[in-house]
Amino acid sequence: MVSAAGFSDAFASGFASVNGGPLIPNPGIGSVFGNNGASYASAGENLSLLRKATDSHQVSGTLSKVFGHHTATFGGGFITNGFSNPVGQVGLGFAGGQTGNPNDPTQPGDPLASFLLNVPDNASRRNVDEEQRFGGVMSWFLQDSWKATPRLTVNAGLRYDLTFIPPYGTELPLGQQGGIETGDMNFNNGTYILQKQPPPCSVQGVAPCIPDIMLDSAGNAVSCNRATQTCLPPGTLPPHVVVDPRGTIAHNDSKNFGPRFGLAYRLGDNTVIRSGFGIVYDNWAAETQRSQNIEGQWPGIGQLQVHNLNQPTGPPTVTAQNPLVTAGAFPSPTPFNQVQWFYDPNIKNPYSEQWNLGIERELNAAITIDVNYVGSGTRRANVGSFYNTDLTPGLSENPNRRPFPYIGPTFYDRSIGSASYNALQFEMKKRYTGGLAYQVAYTYSKSLDEGSSGQFSVEGNSAEHPYNIKLDRGPSGYDLTHVLSFNAVYAIPVGKDKRFSTGRPALDYVLGNWQLNNIFSARSGLPFTVFSDGDLSGTGNVSGGFSPNERANQVGDPNQGSCPNGAKVGSVSCFFNTSAFAPALGTLGTSGRNKFRSAPYWDVDLSIFRQFPFGETRRFEFRAEAFNLFNNVIFGTPGNDVSSPLTFGVVRSAASTARQLQFGAKIIF
Repeated sequence: MVSAAGFSDAFASGFASVNGGPLIPNPGIGSVFGNNGASYASAGENLSLLRKATDSHQVSGTLSKVFGHHTATFGGGFITNGFSNPVGQVGLGFAGGQTGNPNDPTQPGDPLASFLLNVPDNASRRNVDEEQRFGGVMSWFLQDSWKATPRLTVNAGLRYDLTFIPPYGTELPLGQQGGIETGDMNFNNGTYILQKQPPPCSVQGVAPCIPDIMLDSAGNAVSCNRATQTCLPPGTLPPHVVVDPRGTIAHNDSKNFGPRFGLAYRLGDNTVIRSGFGIVYDNWAAETQRSQNIEGQWPGIGQLQVHNLNQPTGPPTVTAQNPLVTAGAFPSPTPFNQVQWFYDPNIKNPYSEQWNLGIERELNAAITIDVNYVGSGTRRANVGSFYNTDLTPGLSENPNRRPFPYIGPTFYDRSIGSASYNALQFEMKKRYTGGLAYQVAYTYSKSLDEGSSGQFSVEGNSAEHPYNIKLDRGPSGYDLTHVLSFNAVYAIPVGKDKRFSTGRPALDYVLGNWQLNNIFSARSGLPFTVFSDGDLSGTGNVSGGFSPNERANQVGDPNQGSCPNGAKVGSVSCFFNTSAFAPALGTLGTSGRNKFRSAPYWDVDLSIFRQFPFGETRRFEFRAEAFNLFNNVIFGTPGNDVSSPLTFGVVRSAASTARQLQFGAKIIF
């Protein structure tokens, strides 16, 4: 089957997770087709191989004591964190840079042309048996609620969290990929850290193993043929490769203390003021995923990636049939030219400082108004950017401009990000009285960070300049300036025992028992970035497919004029003026991250209920429901890759769904 599809067995066959079967990659073609991977879960008959994705056990307890005006609570617990499962995945991606003119940014190439010419940009293969060792989160807390005065209540507490990051890998049978014999890059000192050193390849005969090496004139490790060359002793580690005696990579952080403080003050009989502050640690985000990132890496061959293939500075050398042609049955001489999902061994748990101040007032027995200011500041957020790229841009990448010239650029998670959120929240509620209940809510907010868009904060997308991520600070991918919602339930007051009764039971039965319900929602558009595919800055940063890093140059006003095709700005085929942007050759792009927004969104849902009572307590209910009542079409995010001219500025999706009508009936007894 693989050969019939044109793929090499070395690329798309032999996956343990599918009993040695193949996985055919779906080609990711820039922004035309975004799915560029296939995994074992795609084959339904193989789902029985799933062992246990995450397996957690929890023990906890609390103790409360009331004395005087105080209520003290003490507690703690432990939750285990583990993962065990075979994983097989194969990916293939095409970008515009491979068919562009490297000397002319106005000719950026096209991902579809690269696909038709069979010149891929990136590829990946994972064939590992994942398993983590013991890990989890231990937590303790102490809190006191103090009734200081009849009007004032004060809460104060302290929480302590200790995350035991689960070490990756266990001992596996000979030749099986994904065990403890793997490693991680440390860009703090330019070393590669092994969890455990395997035997030499000349002894073990199968990866993971330490290859035979010799040193060239520059002191770099290169492949060595023991039959014809003078090699270093078997099992000699290449320069800058070390073994951690702990058998793991990450170092746990023991300083995660989170104080909490809050107060509530009753101002009169109908008004309450509330305020609070606290520090909250994220002990779970990506902990399981992060430790898996190093699965099957050097000196294994279970996880292989290549990026920036077939750059237009020379003739193409790699095809989609076997894009991992340089990978063999044994690891490369050193780990320093592999593209993998590495992470800082000293990575920390992110935390958020959160605060609020609000006032709630009861207007009458049924209506309340609540106004709040809510803020937060996140620190040590994860940034999964490409790293060890060139420090400065140029017409082409140059290893001598890297912090560590002997290491190729690769993904690297660091806890260096920050974020902020500030919001004014208004809410008005009426509880159900007199047949009517409603709620009006409005939020005006701003969320800023260095990279929540796409997969940036986990893995995948890269900062335009990884050594100065402040250049990527901008609106969060989920930033919505305005959010308004209104919902209501209204029982029409017509019929027996209602405000408007005819006095005739039969006529009241026919006219009465109707109820209207509605939900109206409206919000600002979603932020997006106009980027330029390919490594036009010449820094060696990852390019193409799912991981664009370089923003385009803004050379005009995108909201004025018309597109080169003559379409009016704001239309489906010309959401913004595409001539206002150009690729950035030899420089970093000037347009801001998430500077632009898709169309604002609004929607109305409506339902009508009609009840037909029968007997003492029974009734039959008929429902008619309409979702997107007015069949309103909201444009989705337009194509934002300046190097994909067929889709650039074109809206090819809708953020709204088509109107749906639904009818139902039930008997209530």
